[in-house]
Amino acid sequence: MYKSKDKTLKIGVITFLLIIICHSIFGTISFKSFINFKALELIVAGVLLSTIISYSFETIIFTIHIIKSSFNAEIDHESAIFTLYEFAIKVKKDGALKIQSEILDHENDFIKSAMGLVCDYEKPDNIRDVLEKDIESRRNKLFKAYNVLKMISQVAPSFGLIGTLLGMVGLLSHIDNPKLIMANMSSALVSTLYGALIANFIAVPLMGRIKELIDKKTLEYRIITEGAILIAKNDSIRNVFDKMNVMLPDDLRFEYPKNFSERDYSENEITI
Repeated sequence: MYKSKDKTLKIGVITFLLIIICHSIFGTISFKSFINFKALELIVAGVLLSTIISYSFETIIFTIHIIKSSFNAEIDHESAIFTLYEFAIKVKKDGALKIQSEILDHENDFIKSAMGLVCDYEKPDNIRDVLEKDIESRRNKLFKAYNVLKMISQVAPSFGLIGTLLGMVGLLSHIDNPKLIMANMSSALVSTLYGALIANFIAVPLMGRIKELIDKKTLEYRIITEGAILIAKNDSIRNVFDKMNVMLPDDLRFEYPKNFSERDYSENEITI
């Protein structure tokens, strides 16, 4: 409910600020002067060419997917914590091997990987080592999308400058024709504007969204890692829950389920 209200408020604020920016731009220049397809072609084609040369199509498609995920995907830390909490209870009650089929059917790949190591009776230190390397690999993959946008934010103003220089060359080559001078001057200045807008109003904000997504995913992975290691150590269920829970910001932490009594599953009743 609160997330829905926050999202609605955010959309409202963004819309209001965009209206102010558009009013400022078109209050200074006419809409007709702002539209220059030659300048736009140069910058868009230049940015796409640089991106395609620098990165594989697989990386570019992955970047588009991650951008969509940054708007649509919700990182559910609550689900991760309570899933590991429930696995801790089941392992105490029935042993690790009894939950293998449930783990294999789980939709979260990282939970599946972490609990799979627990079921394989790996030592806690080995589990930590494997999962830390897994986290690093996943972060590096997500940062590919960040790096693509970072490059776009750098090359877009450069192509805007190239458009400006081409416009100045056209201006000087037609110095005796006032109409062509004005046309080339408009193209020159608008090119710089396009480059700055693409960099600062598209690429940089998307970089921020992807960085936030990476941080949230990394926190989820570290929570799952901590829970899996504690389960492998045969730690108390309360400790499993609390150590995962305290990794969240204090305003996002959850209460320990009051309908559960750890006395139902004695520490020495079942071992992993």
